[in-house]
Amino acid sequence: MYQVLSKSKGRTGLLSLLCLLSSCAIVLTFYSSVCAETWVCPRPGQADLYTDREWPGCRQLGETKTYSPMTISPTPKSSQGGILSPEIADHVTSGIPQRHERRKPSPFPEVSLQLPLLSVGQAKVGSITGSWTGLVTQLIVEYKADGKGPEILDDSNLMSVSVHSFHTAVEVATKAVGYDPRYLRVRILVPTRLDGPSAGGIFAVGIAAALLGDPIRQDICMSGTIEPDAEIHPVGRLVDKMNACRDLRKTTMIVPDGLDNSHLNFTGAERSIQVIEVHTLSEAYSAATGQILRPVPIN
Repeated sequence: MYQVLSKSKGRTGLLSLLCLLSSCAIVLTFYSSVCAETWVCPRPGQADLYTDREWPGCRQLGETKTYSPMTISPTPKSSQGGILSPEIADHVTSGIPQRHERRKPSPFPEVSLQLPLLSVGQAKVGSITGSWTGLVTQLIVEYKADGKGPEILDDSNLMSVSVHSFHTAVEVATKAVGYDPRYLRVRILVPTRLDGPSAGGIFAVGIAAALLGDPIRQDICMSGTIEPDAEIHPVGRLVDKMNACRDLRKTTMIVPDGLDNSHLNFTGAERSIQVIEVHTLSEAYSAATGQILRPVPIN
């Protein structure tokens, strides 16, 4: 009788242990899903790549508040602008069209553009899809007469990784059109919290368009990171972002060409959205404006 009771208690203890381990596995799975919003991919000799898609050799960023790879602005972003960090400026390559002799640009009136942004929420555990939101942000580009720029005014809703992406967009766009960033003030107004690098491409297109005076097509949306070498790199959750694009009543979606987007073309056909694949800022600019990315005129 004693042996029977001992075996029964042993089985009960074993079952309790298995249940505990199962619960821990569920918690760890949920934690991994939450922390996988942004990945940091080291690149030897280059700035780290921040993306919302997992790649070999990349690590999860974790909580946003622990992110501090570089100092972007020495002052609170809600009150004063920041200066582009040397890490960004030093890695913008000579492959971008530029003038070797910088001249003081002519003053221009303030330019205000509305840019569509595609935001996605956390995916459910075990699912590759989640919530999505289509946003409209206001980009303001001005001439800075004292030549002590670039002055970059970040919205308080722009989180760390998005701030890094926005600063990269300013540097890449100004260099692409040959504009001296010392005479530039840029401000971004975002209606809700935004984090991740996926809006970097549309940020760069908007800044370049403001400097060149080209309107952005009203029927486009875009998702893709901007890199210091002016390439547009892949991002994740493009189907969800296409849904956000549809909610904004756009009919053309510009995406990076670094992935197999055949499924996206099929989904786009179902939603009456044309998909345009690009690899560089120059290609994205042409798709978004119908114009060639070119140097700003010097008077």
